[in-house]
Amino acid sequence: MNITSDRQRFLQDELNRYEKSTPMNEAERKVLHEWVAAGNSVHENSCNAEDGHGNYIDFLDIYREEQDIRDTLSTMDDEEKEEYLAELRGEDTIKSLRKQLHELSYKSDVYEKVLRRHKLIEEAEALMEEGRALSRAFDEWAEAEMGKLSEGELSWLK
Repeated sequence: MNITSDRQRFLQDELNRYEKSTPMNEAERKVLHEWVAAGNSVHENSCNAEDGHGNYIDFLDIYREEQDIRDTLSTMDDEEKEEYLAELRGEDTIKSLRKQLHELSYKSDVYEKVLRRHKLIEEAEALMEEGRALSRAFDEWAEAEMGKLSEGELSWLK
């Protein structure tokens, strides 16, 4: 019994079933055949990406996602590429942080105007002060339990 040929036969049968149930274009079919010919399952991928339940994401799904990224990058200049890739990696950049700051500033301005229009600004300020007082009380309790805390170690309102 040749395990390698048995595995390749299994992978080929798996590929045939997959092709019958999964729409794909010719370029996708070609890279999928190359993937399986290299000894891989259609249900595995080159980056070992999983679905959150321990199941590998199919090769073709990852290939399509990567192709979308390549297509998007091909339309961008170097600065846009860096921003886009940082966003994909979940990293902040000066530009993305500045954008978030502007959005938060805009929202806070709108919220303040709504609160003022409905004569709720004093109530909102009282609630914020109440939150600060609760935070200070928590910090005092935590310091009593754990000792002196570094600045901002627990409380985001210090």
